[in-house]
Amino acid sequence: MATPKPNILFIGYGHLAKSLLSSSLRKSYNINYINSQNTIFSINSKKKIKQKNISYRYIFLLIKPDIFLKKASHFKNFISQDSKIISCMAGIKLITICKNLGHKNVIRIMPNVMAKQNKSQTFVFAKNKKILNSSFNKLIKSFGSIHYTSNEDQINIATSIFGSGPAFIAYLIKSYIEAAKNLSKKNQLQDIDLLNLFHNVLLTNQNSKDLDFFLNSIASKKGTTQAGINFLKSQNINKIIYTTLDRAYKRAKEIGIDK
Repeated sequence: MATPKPNILFIGYGHLAKSLLSSSLRKSYNINYINSQNTIFSINSKKKIKQKNISYRYIFLLIKPDIFLKKASHFKNFISQDSKIISCMAGIKLITICKNLGHKNVIRIMPNVMAKQNKSQTFVFAKNKKILNSSFNKLIKSFGSIHYTSNEDQINIATSIFGSGPAFIAYLIKSYIEAAKNLSKKNQLQDIDLLNLFHNVLLTNQNSKDLDFFLNSIASKKGTTQAGINFLKSQNINKIIYTTLDRAYKRAKEIGIDK
């Protein structure tokens, strides 16, 4: 007799929730989600779930922080004693989640939107290390790699660098593509060629030392590459990128302040 699949409930079903639906996750778990009208649907069958006393091993918090703070009491009915709460919310601290849900088994994680392709770097923090067991590891590995943090503020840092990071990187790449096309309007450059440019540079360089060597091997004094690099330096590109990450980090901390 086959062992029944563990049940998972997604509270919230927006972009992040949908990005967690890797093929491995779908295969290994029965996944339901609850909408804003407190109606439960099966993600696999897309049918409404009438049964209300389902025991959920994992309950994911995938809603905006302000909605959680307003409606947390509505979610208590879905939590059993053995449930583990997994919060993907930016900023909201463990102590706040535990207090609002009246439940101690709470874990904070910060995945990113590439989890569906099993390419997320997912950061994890929990005060109770016993709940970070092999079953939990299997679940999180369906998103990609796991990185355990030693303090809760590191989740705020991960939110900035890895949670929001894909959007920042996509914006930079898109800006490069648009600039290249504007410079070479007659040549009609293709997106795929410009995207492959980024892809090939990343394949060639595995760490920051490789990148330093790569830069030095290309940029010759008074050459075309050095002219562009000098302009980037004059605009303090390092500071711009640091400030971008720092503002996202500070915003995550602001969200976590109880009001």
